[in-house]
Amino acid sequence: MRRFWPVLPIVFIFIFAYWQPVSEPATSPSDLPQRIISLAPSITETLFALDAQAKLVAVTDYCRYPAAASQLPTVGGYLDASLTAIVEHQPDLVILLAQQQQLSQQLNQFGIATLTVDHSRLNGILRSIGEIGDMIGHTAAGTRLHQQLQSDIQQIHHRVAKQPVKQTLIAIAHDTNSQQLDQVYLAGQQDFYNDLLVLAGGENVYQQSYLKVPSVSREGLLRLNPDIIIDIFPATYAHSADLAAVRRLWQQLDQVNAVQNDQIFFIEADYATVPGPRVVKLLDDLARLLHPEAHDAF
Repeated sequence: MRRFWPVLPIVFIFIFAYWQPVSEPATSPSDLPQRIISLAPSITETLFALDAQAKLVAVTDYCRYPAAASQLPTVGGYLDASLTAIVEHQPDLVILLAQQQQLSQQLNQFGIATLTVDHSRLNGILRSIGEIGDMIGHTAAGTRLHQQLQSDIQQIHHRVAKQPVKQTLIAIAHDTNSQQLDQVYLAGQQDFYNDLLVLAGGENVYQQSYLKVPSVSREGLLRLNPDIIIDIFPATYAHSADLAAVRRLWQQLDQVNAVQNDQIFFIEADYATVPGPRVVKLLDDLARLLHPEAHDAF
C-alpha cells in the first residue's frame, strides 16, 4: 500500500535507531578500511562529506546524494540489504544504523568489521561524524565538518533566539489519498526533528514522550491546535503526493489556529528526510518558516 508517502519507513528507521557500542578506531594506516559499504543515505552523505567516497564500494538503493552516490553498486534497502551482495563486495568495513543490528552480527560472523551509528537525534548525527572519521582515518576532516555544522547551527539558533516561541506541529507521514486527515504521524519528543524545531525557535505541540512515533487522529489534531503546521516530504521524485490537494486536506481543519491564520507550510526536499550533514539546511528552513521576521542570508 503506497498511500503513505515513502518517507514513513525511512523516518521510522532513523527514529528507532538508538546508539549501540561502536568498534574501536584503527590505530595504524595498514589497519584503515579501504573497502567500505554504507547502509543508509545519511551515512553515505557523511562519507562523501569526509572526502572518503573513493573507499565506498557499495551503498543502498536509497543513496542518491550526492549524484555520484547513485552510480555506485547497491546491496538493497535498509531492512532488506542482501547479506550475499555485501559479502561479495569484500568490504573491510560496513557502516550501518542500530536498527540493522542483526545484520551487523551476521557480518561479524563473516569476519567483516562493522560500525554502528545513531542518527535518531541531532547529537547522534553530529557525534557520528567523529566516529566515522576516526574509524576510517579521516579524523581531521571529521573535526572540521563537526565544527562547521556546530557553527552553522549556533548561527541559525542565534538568529531566532529572541523571537517568541511558536507552537508547531511537524507532520512526517500521512495518507495523501484519502478525503480527510484521519491519521497523521508526527515528529515526537524523541527524534531529530524535535531537536531542530527547538533550535529553530519552535515548541512541539505534541508533548508526550513515551511514543517514539506518535500518530494522531483528526480529533487529536484539533486538540493539539498548533499555530504552525509544517508537513515534511522527501524530494519530488520520491513521492507522488499532490501538495495542493494535501493543503486542502489540512484546510478542512478550520478550527485549528494554523489553518485560520494560513500558517500551513511544506518542506519538500531530499535532505528533509535524511539526517546527515545537510541537516543544517533543514534547520535553516524551519527557522525561516517559523520566524521570517528574523530572516538573514545564510
